[in-house]
Amino acid sequence: MATTTHGPAGARRRALTAARAAALLLLVAAARAGDERVKEGPWNKRDVPRGWAIVETEHYQVQSQIGEETGRRLGEHLESMLKLYDSFMPTRRKLETFVLKVFRDKKGFCDYSGNDIKTNTVAYYNQSSKELVGYDCGFVFGQRTTPPLLAVSPAAAEKLTPKERERIASLFDAGTNAYTFDLVRVLSHEGWHQYFHFFTVSWVPMPSWLDEGLGDYFFMAEKDEQAGGEHGYRLGDMNSHRLRSVRRAIEDGKTVTFEKLMDFEQEDYYSDPGTFYAQGWSMVYFLLESSDPSRKELIPKLIRDFKDTKNFRKSTDKIFKKLDLAELDREWIGWLLSQPLEDPLLTAAREFAGKLEPKDLAGEERLLKAYTWYVEHPAFPGPAAAAATPPAEN
Repeated sequence: MATTTHGPAGARRRALTAARAAALLLLVAAARAGDERVKEGPWNKRDVPRGWAIVETEHYQVQSQIGEETGRRLGEHLESMLKLYDSFMPTRRKLETFVLKVFRDKKGFCDYSGNDIKTNTVAYYNQSSKELVGYDCGFVFGQRTTPPLLAVSPAAAEKLTPKERERIASLFDAGTNAYTFDLVRVLSHEGWHQYFHFFTVSWVPMPSWLDEGLGDYFFMAEKDEQAGGEHGYRLGDMNSHRLRSVRRAIEDGKTVTFEKLMDFEQEDYYSDPGTFYAQGWSMVYFLLESSDPSRKELIPKLIRDFKDTKNFRKSTDKIFKKLDLAELDREWIGWLLSQPLEDPLLTAAREFAGKLEPKDLAGEERLLKAYTWYVEHPAFPGPAAAAATPPAEN
């Protein structure tokens, strides 16, 4: 039997019922348009969140908030990188399907990942969900969309001539290019982690110098029609981001011996990421680009041996046992000091140190720290006393 409610209470209930009906209609509409929540893992095409697009490639579901076309290009790039990883470390296993999730901005990326908004992380690989996750950091496929990350304060600019203002603006613009990671290159790095974990079929922690160092080696993979092979990329270009950092770290005495670096746990590596990411890359590059064939084979042999033993310490002792590591350290330092180092912020410090102190500048902390360091080391990159000897043991 139907009942009818009269009076204020009845009006409130009728209003509430109407509100619930409206809410239900909104939920239905939202479901049709796509669930607004950004879910982990692969998506059903019927549940794509509003503002996102899905692109399917052979081995990736690309979930893009920065446009379908850019998502397609990123997917094609990662497919080429999979071929490049496979040519470096072949596997007979059938590749899985992975997910690439790209946010439009840092806030969305941090909200999803749980990273602090101050993080310098541009992308990461989640081994559990097999996801690559990143965001438009202001540089994608060589196109920069951010303004210069360093500028002269108005008061300090008044002390400069128009020509000097133009010159420093040009250097800071070039410095922004030099210090901003391209999302495409970062995904080349993170894609290696994805492939590496797939290849080794292991949850045993990788030594960070090797895992991250190889990631930074692949970071510099460059499309080259003359490279040969089906991937169409070349390897072996210098990673200027890491070269600048490791050269400054050597000057400051922050690097460690290669023997100690190989024994680092992840927390040791992350205790000074600016130094140890750069040192790990430089050791990987130094060995893989060596003119000595036996040295070039050390890293591939180490990975293959670990694939069987699942014990990196045991594999490392086996592969490196005949090597004089102290001599390797000396050669590594000599090689690093012989590399040409170009940095627009170093040029800026040389030309303007007498006119522009760090306090006269404003901008991103990374660039401010670099400029400050160069101002405080006027002889850099000349031969440093600390760089004449191997790294310290502690």
